[in-house]
Amino acid sequence: MKRILLSLLPAFALVACNSGSSSSTKLNYPASQAESTTNSYYGTTVADPYQWMENTNSTQTLAWVNSQNSFSNSYISSLPEYNTVKALLTPSTTAKSLKDNNVNRHFIKVKDVYYYTNDKKIIIDTKPVGAGRVENVSVDNKIYITDSLNNVGRVFLDLQKMGIVKGEQKVVQTASTADNAYTITKTQDSNLDLGTITVINNQTQQIMPGDEIKYTSGSFTVYGDGFFYVKPQNVTDIYTSNYNYQQLFYHQIGTAVTTDKLIFDGGAMLSVNLDKTLYNNILYFQTNIDQTSEIYSLNPANLNSKPTLFLGDNYQSEFSILGSAANNNLLIQTTQGAAQKRLVSVNPNNPESANWENILPASTSDIVNSISICGNYYYADVLVNGASTLSRYDGNTPTPTNIALPGIGGLNDDGFDCTESGVFKYEYSNLITPWEKYDYNPTTQTSTQIGGGSIVGFNPADYEMKEIFVPSTGGAQVSIFIGHKKGIKLDGSNPTLIYVYGGFDSATKPFFDPNTLLLLKNGGIYVVAQVRGGGEYGTSWYNAGRLLNKQNTYNDVAAVANYLINNSYTSSAKLALWGASNGGLTTAATALQNPNLFKVVFPAVGVQDVLRYQLFTNGYTWYSDYGYSSGEGSTQEQFNNIMTFSPLQNVKNIAYPTMLIMTGMEDGRVAPSHSYKFAATMQNSGGGTNPYLLKSYAGQGHGPYNTTEAQIDMWTLFFNQTNTPISQN
Repeated sequence: MKRILLSLLPAFALVACNSGSSSSTKLNYPASQAESTTNSYYGTTVADPYQWMENTNSTQTLAWVNSQNSFSNSYISSLPEYNTVKALLTPSTTAKSLKDNNVNRHFIKVKDVYYYTNDKKIIIDTKPVGAGRVENVSVDNKIYITDSLNNVGRVFLDLQKMGIVKGEQKVVQTASTADNAYTITKTQDSNLDLGTITVINNQTQQIMPGDEIKYTSGSFTVYGDGFFYVKPQNVTDIYTSNYNYQQLFYHQIGTAVTTDKLIFDGGAMLSVNLDKTLYNNILYFQTNIDQTSEIYSLNPANLNSKPTLFLGDNYQSEFSILGSAANNNLLIQTTQGAAQKRLVSVNPNNPESANWENILPASTSDIVNSISICGNYYYADVLVNGASTLSRYDGNTPTPTNIALPGIGGLNDDGFDCTESGVFKYEYSNLITPWEKYDYNPTTQTSTQIGGGSIVGFNPADYEMKEIFVPSTGGAQVSIFIGHKKGIKLDGSNPTLIYVYGGFDSATKPFFDPNTLLLLKNGGIYVVAQVRGGGEYGTSWYNAGRLLNKQNTYNDVAAVANYLINNSYTSSAKLALWGASNGGLTTAATALQNPNLFKVVFPAVGVQDVLRYQLFTNGYTWYSDYGYSSGEGSTQEQFNNIMTFSPLQNVKNIAYPTMLIMTGMEDGRVAPSHSYKFAATMQNSGGGTNPYLLKSYAGQGHGPYNTTEAQIDMWTLFFNQTNTPISQN
């Protein structure tokens, strides 16, 4: 865990401010040392005075962050709305999503016994997105053993007591060798994307000291008395090192890690991802670059043989294995020949595309957002006008069975699950409907609600949601979902918050967000905008908002804001914008380009220095959306394009909206230095008298905005800056 300076520096001078207004004098921010550092790109010299902040764990950086936090805390807590917001958002009253409570037993059968962990699902991904690869993570860091799936087992290994798990680490994978001699675990700090593999002797229940492997990426795959794993090279600082040189190894338990067999070298551009299990005794692994992938195979019985290309088209499409069928065919999800995704059955012995069997037919119009396998059926979340529909396929007929949803909304693809009897489990919500949990029985073709759907003190019947299409540049029609109390007047006086993402082919669906309850209850409007760069309308919509088309994303957000103002939903004095990760970039870039549209903006964990993002952690994998400013794969055209929208390089001496720039002090995805450098630049180069505040939340990673502290900060500023009274109810 990162070292944190605990001593509080003296609070810096604040200029008194009244509700809904800013001071007439620029704030006296903590000092930010500006150095003469520059970088050269295609003959252009670009100043980078705060590059020293990229060393996020240095004494100098931590002292600066500490002073910024102290300053921001003093400012926000002095606002008249602070105590009311804090009282309303205490943990005892803060609504929590149903997804937070999904705890299940994850079983592994070895010989005649079952091992299991008590797991919940979390998102683990290398892209700066709000949704990604879902993994089962232990909630108690214990491994249990039982002789029956129906019996509660006894604790076999307590990884906390054994010292394997420390601090914020969690068990993200557990497996056992076929002879039941060893248990292999991977632990990972919840804020980071790399973890440690540890081997335990089951007979002695002691750690094998020579078999610990640090800084591993993704899953491991057990084979014989060893396992395959992926490790990026040259990682010296897990928070800032570049993870871009990834290699696949085989480790035989009981031998020195230094003698591990190199299986595949991904080089400087490829990410390498393993499946957790062998399929038909063959190892498969995926290589990824720029939102595309290929699948390789290897017979592990011959480690000296080279992996062979199993599926691929020279990195034009994406391929991933979802499982295997009864006939031992592999079920492959791919973007090849589809508007978004499709599912095919592939014979491992004849994987050529001419031999594929369509499970979900290729379509140039159906936007298949996600696919899940349950029993003999295949379920697809198909987006229609940016909202979810649910279809069931049986693999034999091209016509799906449609499963009716309660209304227009979004499915939580991370919540798809399957029981042993083939019951399909899913979750549904929309902007004004709390998460509802359903079981679908394919035999009776009926869905039954089994939980969720209500929050104390919130009645969805008092609210309404609608979808509107907003014209933007180039003839694009941007879909937005609007939620608010019934009967509000469209007189331009409604406090409004727009949420945006706009990147990485990720669909921003109209989900229920419990963090918006305070806004909705106080007569506010919540808007979700599906701008170009996302995946709401397929690959073409994504392509229209990435690389040299990236400006379209920010044009769309501005179009949405102007629509809401021109149609009297709100006014610029009442309008706020927020987004996280890539959405943090979207928020900052749009606000800088349109400083008069918004009253307050909340860029969270954003990619704010687009010239240098590829130098840290998994940043090199984001080329697909931004391009590179330098190095392999870059062009002067890409550099010139980045310079038009990268927030750090586009701050001018003019007045901007109030900003709360949020990051996690231990964010292992988007380095917090992005937010640090941007905040220092706003405070020292931006004009006007609005506050430009930074909060770096201690102990937090890539999702600090969901903490109670961050929500109090955010909503205090929102209600203050939009001059909105807060009801105690």
